[in-house]
Amino acid sequence: MRHFLHSILFLSISFGLIPAALAGDRLSVSKILEHPSEYQAKVVIVEGTAIDIRAIPLHRGVNRCAGSPVYDAQTFTLQDESGVIQIGSAGTCRPNATKPVLENERLRIRGVVVADQNDPKGIPVIYADAIDRLTP
Repeated sequence: MRHFLHSILFLSISFGLIPAALAGDRLSVSKILEHPSEYQAKVVIVEGTAIDIRAIPLHRGVNRCAGSPVYDAQTFTLQDESGVIQIGSAGTCRPNATKPVLENERLRIRGVVVADQNDPKGIPVIYADAIDRLTP
């Protein structure tokens, strides 16, 4: 399921099928968590502090990177003043092409909200397509 969602995200962003949110459209995490169906498959911007960072081991991307290895993929929790939400970053096709997110780093994330329909809790995750560092 994860590979399918990453493929949709990659194609949508690459071909401009999902309109990008504007910088002034920043949402609180609690707003997304309270009404996940309103944000399903939509691009959002959230800001907060990265905690509980986990590196995803080097793996082969089925569609991403044409089946070649995917590097530097991560998952982490983003915490703002209203709550916490999981963030996934798809990684890159070249090693060390991006700077990994660090613990307690303040970030602005632009990404697509996805709630797994098979998850009984329906907890949304944001798959990041842009990560801006707000911490110097």
